[in-house]
Amino acid sequence: MHNFKELLKEELSGWKPFDIIWLVGVSVIITIVTLLTSNTQAFLASHPETTLSYQLVRACVVCSIIASIIGVINVVLGGKGKLSNYFFGIISALLMIFINFTVKNYGIMCVSVYNLVMQFVGFSSWKKNMNKETHEVNKVHMRPNQRVIWLTILAIGTIVLGFIFKRLPNENKPFIDAFITVAQVISMILMVKMYAEQWWLWIAINIASIYLFMTSREVTLSLSLMYMVYFVNSIIMCIRWEKEARANDKLLER
Repeated sequence: MHNFKELLKEELSGWKPFDIIWLVGVSVIITIVTLLTSNTQAFLASHPETTLSYQLVRACVVCSIIASIIGVINVVLGGKGKLSNYFFGIISALLMIFINFTVKNYGIMCVSVYNLVMQFVGFSSWKKNMNKETHEVNKVHMRPNQRVIWLTILAIGTIVLGFIFKRLPNENKPFIDAFITVAQVISMILMVKMYAEQWWLWIAINIASIYLFMTSREVTLSLSLMYMVYFVNSIIMCIRWEKEARANDKLLER
């Protein structure tokens, strides 16, 4: 109980007015917009070719709304460097597994399973590297050779996985799906290691995800909106992490 109180105290400390306004603001916007735009009957009427049942479409709509709200809270807390982001990350990953399996985005579904596992790994890693003054995780930069290695892995992985996905039945846009899959795997590793470069990848992932979900055949409008918020958030957090990582890099050089 004492440990929980200490964790809660740390999670609630170090918040600036902008952080609170941004978290509350995007959560409210996503909630309102997804509730107004998510309509099971309208979807079925405009997608006569869908093979999903009414009950399954309705379940996807509800899960999309919940995943959108929780997902936004997750990435904002993660960008803030708070440990609690992993609690929301677990719930978000479970919902994304169900949604992407249903809409046949198999690559993202697989990486959602991976993300679920990484939530536990990330929590353990971040807990050992929290800044006692800011109550946020310490941010650092990769070495130049590490950047080259990860970019090479990203390029090769996208091409190879893209050709594999291309052979799967009903796979939507295999190479975009492949890029998102590989990039998310890499980004989660960089996040666990507290590298600021992760946010450059998240920016690219969010752009690709917005396009993928907006052109998908199934229930994904609210998820498109979620990724639009992710995109804005990734830019804000990229700027913040780059600034803090540069300061930490100088301390490590001493």
